Amino acid sequence: MPVARAIRMRCLPCLILLGAVGGIADGWAQGQAAAADLLSPPATDGRVRACTAQGPGFFFIPGTDTCLRIGGYLWVEGYYNTYSAYPPNYDKTYSIATGALIIDTRTDTEYGVVRSYFETRYQWRTSDPWSDGPNTPTGNKSAQLDLRDIYVQFAGFTVGHTQSFFDFYGNANVFGTDAATIGDDTRLNLIAYTYEFSRSLSTTLALEDAADRQSGILARGPSLFGPADYQAGEGAPDVVANLKSQASWGTLQLSGALHQVSATTLDTPLATVNGGWGYALQAGAMFNLPAFGEGDTLYLQAAYAKGATSYLGLQDPSGAYDPPDAFLGAFGEVHKVSGWSATASFLHNWNERWSSALFGGYAAYDFNNTGVQASYGASGGTNLNVGGYLAFTPVKQFTIALQYDYNSNAATNYRLTPFSPAQSSVGAQQVLLFISRDF
Repeated sequence: MPVARAIRMRCLPCLILLGAVGGIADGWAQGQAAAADLLSPPATDGRVRACTAQGPGFFFIPGTDTCLRIGGYLWVEGYYNTYSAYPPNYDKTYSIATGALIIDTRTDTEYGVVRSYFETRYQWRTSDPWSDGPNTPTGNKSAQLDLRDIYVQFAGFTVGHTQSFFDFYGNANVFGTDAATIGDDTRLNLIAYTYEFSRSLSTTLALEDAADRQSGILARGPSLFGPADYQAGEGAPDVVANLKSQASWGTLQLSGALHQVSATTLDTPLATVNGGWGYALQAGAMFNLPAFGEGDTLYLQAAYAKGATSYLGLQDPSGAYDPPDAFLGAFGEVHKVSGWSATASFLHNWNERWSSALFGGYAAYDFNNTGVQASYGASGGTNLNVGGYLAFTPVKQFTIALQYDYNSNAATNYRLTPFSPAQSSVGAQQVLLFISRDF
């Protein structure tokens, strides 16, 4: 037998042994991998992908079909104000630093997009508006938390805390925390349903918590019953509806609200007086004006209310000219206060970096009772404010603005009584230096 063949024959058992060991090792390794698969979840794609269908800034949360956008803004505000009726120890200058966080999540479902939205502001202010500082006996503090929006939207429903569906203009062209023009701009708890007739036409019906809509009910004869607020506890939410049309030319909205007017009796707080329902109506239009400049807009808005004065959006820093919803007589009769307001605002973009706006409003209200006039020294009142700003945007999402506004309140047919304002009218001026960074 040749030598080479003899060597191969003698090694044949070795080869058989090596093959068996290799097969056992391979089977053991495969078994270990299978066990690992059972114990560990499959690996997911950890890359962050843009969610372009929901708009810029959205991305998919890894491993889910939910889109998320995280944003916010920083504001620095410096105020100078004067008010003719305020004592000299009240602050004429103060500042506010604001940091805001926005979390917006959206998920496509067979019923449409499920959206949750959260926006909150963390503020540090050196004074409350038109006062002598934040650390007063009323308990106000320098550090404040403002929960702007907390709501969920699903299948046409909106549930949570957000802007009233009655509102339209809502200070769209006004900078700052404390500055505002006449016209309703209220955030509250609500549940609403929006039905879209088409992409350009929709209607909304909402039940809105009336806690922030109670303007109070005063005694018709305060000399006998005192200046206390005889507002009864909230018995029903406000019913709000709107009809909105949007097109290339702009937006048109008609709004209406029903507000319960309920008071306690003057002789005992244990009984209540049903004053029925107050109401408010509003019409607003926003016009796009590309002929003047890209992004230019004009807002026009008018409202009427009876027994629901909060919907007029009055601006009264002194608090001396705030009308109640109604006055209550000694025998339970309720006299509702009526009024109207109008607002206008024009925004013009001079170029990519410079913009300006002019805004203003006027409101008037009537007590609708001669006895009230004799007690409170007025038959009603008026409210006027005007203002504007000049803004510079050196880079995208960074703005520096200087804003001025003037506000006045006056009593109609004024005469001095123990329950009237100390003056027939007051005026206030306010200058704001505003710096913001959005992200």
